[in-house]
Amino acid sequence: VDSASVDDPQIELIGVRKEFGDSRHKVVAVEGADLTVGDGELFAILGPSGSGKTTVLRMIAGFEQPTAGTIHLGGVDVTALPARRRDPRA
Repeated sequence: VDSASVDDPQIELIGVRKEFGDSRHKVVAVEGADLTVGDGELFAILGPSGSGKTTVLRMIAGFEQPTAGTIHLGGVDVTALPARRRDPRA
């Protein structure tokens, strides 16, 4: 989705990267993920096994922290917030 076409983004990922492991055995699960979902839009994440779909959803929910990039929910930067503090209605 072109971010310029979404007037009211509710989910926004900007340059999100997720690495697992240490410096000797690093695995990049997600690289440069950009996503914009507007209010009321329906979206799907499709891809083969091991392509990072679940990792992206876990980062949006706050169960994993991205190695780089930012995550906004309802216009608020929630990148560093744990799952329990990501309720946009609070």
